[in-house]
Formats: sequence, structure tokens, C-alpha cells
Amino acid sequence: MFIIRGVTVKILINKWKKIPNSAKSSIAFVFCSLFVKGFIFIVTPLFTRIMTMDDYGIVTTYNSWVSILEIFAILGLTSAGVFNIGLKDNKNKRDEYISSCLGLCNITTFIVFALILIGKVIFGNDFILSNKLLLCMFVHFLFNPAQIFWITRQRYEYKYKLATLVSIVSVVVAQLFSVVSILLFDGDVAFNKIMSNELGLLVFTIPIYIILLKKGKDYINLKRWKSILYLAIPLIPHYLAQHVMASSDKIMISNFVSSGDAAIYGVVANISMIGTIFWNAINASLIPYTHEKIETKKYNHINALCKKLLIGYFVVQCLILLIAPEILSILAPPSYSKGVYCIPPLIFVIYLNALYNMFANIEFYHKKTKGIAVSTVIAAAINLLLNYIFIPYFSYVAAAYTTMISNVVLVFLHYLFYKKTETNNVYDISFILKISIFQFLFSGLCNFLYFNSLIRYLFIILIIIIIICKRKNIIETIKTLKSS
Repeated sequence: MFIIRGVTVKILINKWKKIPNSAKSSIAFVFCSLFVKGFIFIVTPLFTRIMTMDDYGIVTTYNSWVSILEIFAILGLTSAGVFNIGLKDNKNKRDEYISSCLGLCNITTFIVFALILIGKVIFGNDFILSNKLLLCMFVHFLFNPAQIFWITRQRYEYKYKLATLVSIVSVVVAQLFSVVSILLFDGDVAFNKIMSNELGLLVFTIPIYIILLKKGKDYINLKRWKSILYLAIPLIPHYLAQHVMASSDKIMISNFVSSGDAAIYGVVANISMIGTIFWNAINASLIPYTHEKIETKKYNHINALCKKLLIGYFVVQCLILLIAPEILSILAPPSYSKGVYCIPPLIFVIYLNALYNMFANIEFYHKKTKGIAVSTVIAAAINLLLNYIFIPYFSYVAAAYTTMISNVVLVFLHYLFYKKTETNNVYDISFILKISIFQFLFSGLCNFLYFNSLIRYLFIILIIIIIICKRKNIIETIKTLKSS
């Protein structure tokens, strides 16, 4: 029997068996999410080296259009939470409900792409994307929702084993297809990458699609479609604005400057997103903890925990900022290195997203979704306007700072709507403001530290020492979250 620090594998297995199914499912899907994001992050250096900057920029632009158009093509059902509500309301008819969702998504996909084709007739063949890339996107929207719906249901019902396996294997297969296609086939490298990635996903999505339709047998159900639309349509502006803020800058850089600059911005944006892996894991537990403490009116518990979390997250973000040049050198060749100066403002954006989540958690609890939608739409409009003005002159550097400015506005608006809720005294705003100023100043300082590696490395060593010294506090904070 193997020994792991004095604990046998058999004991670990027995402990796992004693964990409630809901907890097992949560752990499995967190691991799955980390693996998928980590794997995509790991293969990025390969693609940036076997593809030109222009080709990689086209792929970045394609993915940005996918994230925006899916709000209309599949009504945001894979991200808006509407699907989960439907699973609850259709407890005894979930198969039928899922097949109806697929039918509705397919109908809206045909409508959206019919409108795009009309747009090509009016505005020219280069409208949005080339025809062959739009065909890839069309097939993606037809079949990909099936896998997402199926996995979401498995998670909802705590059936984690097959769902996590399919999630992991499908991403690995899609990425391998992409690598092989680029290396073996000549021609349009960007198209080969996108097409092979979609083919790799289709290996899994088409069989799931067929199974869901056969089990549900309710592809067209106007009554159910009406109830789905009633929930989905009011949320479209909010989720569209979110995707616009996340993706429009890459599209505008590609259109106003070059695909190469879009590629640089796409890579540095990926580096800044490292911090979201940590915060998403934190927020998944923070949401139920916040709701529980609001129910019992223990607001001081929420405030105390969030202070610790923000301090810890500040340290993590500072560490990412300091090692950003090394991360960039691993992810991409030297031709991308000038993008490192976009990382500080984008890291600050990720920190702002944590503040947004803290305020939004309270707003969602009180079902103040109107304020959430208004805040996101206003911030997205500001982001689009600033991008339109400054990107033609300053390219991806402008995009980084316009994103930062629009997110500052977003957090401020959420703060105002949070203050209108019944529980508007949860957080210590003075503390939040102080640590936000520290994060902003340190982000700005890193632009100068990138010129002096010695000082930067000393900062890295100092932060590592702090983490080691405070490890007991970190563990206690994690235990507090897990116990919720």
C-alpha cells in the first residue's frame, strides 16, 4: 500500500466515500474547471510559436465574436442562469425541457445567421468575419449548447463522474486536433486551427445532441419557449454588455490596427486572467456564505472574511504582476514582449472584478437585477466609446486602460446600487477604498519595476516570505469558506 505523508491511499479513499455527494460534485467540478483552464493556458505557448501573430490574432478575434454573438444565437442560456431555473421548475420533465431549449437555441441560431448574411449583402463580404469562419461558428452554436446543457444538468443532480470526464477529454481532444491540423495541413492556418478545434468538440457534442433529442422528444414547444424567453430576454442586455466589455477591444484592435496587435493583447489578457482562477474558486464559496450570514444578520462575519480575502487576493495579484514578464516569455515569443506594459492595468481590472462580485452578491440576494443590468450596460457603453476614440491611435495600450476606466465605473455603479439594498452596511468601504488605492499604485509601480529585474525579484522574495509566514491565517480563512 502506497503511503502519502503517513496516510494510506485506502484511508483517503474511505474519507472520500464519506463526503456528501453534493460536496464531491463541487470538488470534482472545481478541479475540472481548473484543469480545463490550466490546460488551455499551458498549450498557449505552443500556438503562439507555431502560428504567426496575424493568424493568432484572427483566432482571438473569432473567439471574441463567438462570445458576443452567442448571447443572441443561444439567448445566453448557457450563462444567464435561466437554464438552472428551468431545471428546478421542470423537475419531472427535465428531458423534455432540455430538448425544448435545444430547439429554441437552434431556431434563434438560424435567425441570427440569416440576419448576418443579409448584413453581408448590405455591408460587404467582410462583415463581421469571413464566410468560412462564420460557418464554423454556425455549427458551433448548433451543437455546443447540447454539451453545456447536459453537463449543467449532471452538475445540478450531483452526477459528476461522467460529466467531468467528458469536459476534460473534449477540451484535450479539441486542442490536439488543432495542433495536428496546423502542423500537417498547409493553407489558412487560422482557419485550420478554428475548424479543427470545432471538429474536436463535435466528436462529443453531436452524440450528446442526438441523445438529448431522443430522450426529450419535445424539440418544439411554444408554451415552454414562451416561459424560457420570459426569463432570458430581460437578462440579454446585462450579459451582452459583459461580453462586449470582455471582447470588443480585441475586435476593434483587429479592425482599427492589425490582427498582430490583437494577438498581443489577447495573450497579455490571458495572463491577467490567471487571478480570476483564484477568485472564481473563492467566490463560488463566498456566495452561499454571504447569503447564509445575511439570513442570520451576521454582517460583521461577511465583512471580516472579505477583508481577509481582499488582502490575500491583493498579494496574489501583486505576485502575478511581478512575474508577468517571465510568464509572457513562456507563453509567447519575444515579438509579444512589448505587451507586458498592458498587464498592470488589466491586473487592476481583475481586482475590480472581485469588488464587483462582492457588491453583486448582495444585489443578487435581494433580486435587484435591474441595477446589475443598468450598471453593466453603462460601463460597456463607456468602454466602447473610449475604445473607438483611442484604439486607432494607441492600439492595445489604449484598450488596457479604457478597460480599466470602464471597470472603475462599473464597480462604482454597483456600489451605488448596493447602497440601495436592505443590507447596505455589510462592507467596510473605507478599507475597500484603501486597499484598492494600494492595488492601483502597485500596478502602476510595476511598469517601472519591469526595467529593474533585481528590485522586482526582491519584491517577489518578500511576498513569498509573507505568504509562508501567514500560511496559518490563509488556511483558517479557507476553512471558514469551506464550512459555509
